[in-house]
Amino acid sequence: MSSSTSTTCTSSDMTWDYQALRGCLQQETLPVALVDLDILDGNIRRIAELVQKHQKKMRLATKSVRVPALIRRILEKGGEAFQGLMCFSPSEAVFLSEEGFDDLLIAYPSTQHADLLLLWELTQSGRSVTLMIDEPIHIQQIDAFWRQQGNEKAIPLKVCLDLDMAYRPLGMHMGAQRSPLRSLKRVQELVTLIQASDCIQLQGLMGYEAQIAGLSDKNPFTPMMNTAKTLFKKRSVVDVAKKRAEIATWFQKEAIQLAFFNGGGSGSLDTTSLEDCITEVTAGSGFLQPHLFDYYANNRNQAAILFGLRVTRIPQAGMVTCQSGGFIASGEISLDKAPVPFLPPGLVPTSGEGFGEVQTPLKVPKNVTLQPGDPVFFRPAKAGEIAERFNEYLLLQNHQIVDRVKTYRGLGKCFH
Repeated sequence: MSSSTSTTCTSSDMTWDYQALRGCLQQETLPVALVDLDILDGNIRRIAELVQKHQKKMRLATKSVRVPALIRRILEKGGEAFQGLMCFSPSEAVFLSEEGFDDLLIAYPSTQHADLLLLWELTQSGRSVTLMIDEPIHIQQIDAFWRQQGNEKAIPLKVCLDLDMAYRPLGMHMGAQRSPLRSLKRVQELVTLIQASDCIQLQGLMGYEAQIAGLSDKNPFTPMMNTAKTLFKKRSVVDVAKKRAEIATWFQKEAIQLAFFNGGGSGSLDTTSLEDCITEVTAGSGFLQPHLFDYYANNRNQAAILFGLRVTRIPQAGMVTCQSGGFIASGEISLDKAPVPFLPPGLVPTSGEGFGEVQTPLKVPKNVTLQPGDPVFFRPAKAGEIAERFNEYLLLQNHQIVDRVKTYRGLGKCFH
């Protein structure tokens, strides 16, 4: 990250208090991850009000949380606005089922033998689990595995069709490389194959508009691109709504009953919720609000998660070095994928080292004094991935630690 690049805190961010955090962490071993429950609850309330306003349900994306206790809290605080979970893999679905959760939508296809066995066991035990598919071979492999079990009374596997929502002006592909279901005709072909199988039951549709939900349009790291991004997103919103409406109309015409039509993400809830055909929207990152999600013009959420590093050295005047810190987010390599210094305000990473696995040097403004042993707090770029770096999160209320909860990692779990 360039030493001249920094982000500013909004007034809502300042509910975090450096001196209070410093005091309550005196006896803690850093690095440490922190979640403010009051801020989290505020984000839950705002998101729940949005989806209820448009008579939708909210499905929580667990990969953006990865802490069972927080998943449970979000569902409880969200109340009737929330319905089910969207998880990453069959193994995560099994784990969440063991934690007492149900209505599990697996967002990514997998038909390897070990995963199909997990899905078989979950389904036959009566749990509600739905697998994403988007190709004929997915149907063939599921059908063959179910038949190999030799149980004529077996419960069929619920599946969801993953619709491609990429924007393609002038033949260009602008969006995630996800599903090959790019036309109503291809959707119809898969529906026909599903209807011919006794082993598979069509449960729902998902159309995820990654080029909208995942594209920030108020990004301080690329300010010259923001106007173009805004225009692109407006055009893509219209295109996506048209595609989803066309497919939904065909299902209605054919009298094919679906349990849900899912769409959206934390970055596109405002627009996805407006579509009549959508019954539920998905969000995950918006509850914890990592810094990437500040950079959306329609954002209303506040930073609920930080991590803290300990100052260990003062290599020269105007600088400190913290232990650890190399928590870089996945995706296209860019400046906004690094954490950002948060408290004390004004610290800036160096261009020569950035955030390192073992140390992170920072430039310190003249009005800030830090000594070895002092904490420095940062905001991660993404919400879920930071959980892979910590065994537990410390939960705060009124600037005091009120609980400690295990992450997936702390519970010995790692889902790929």
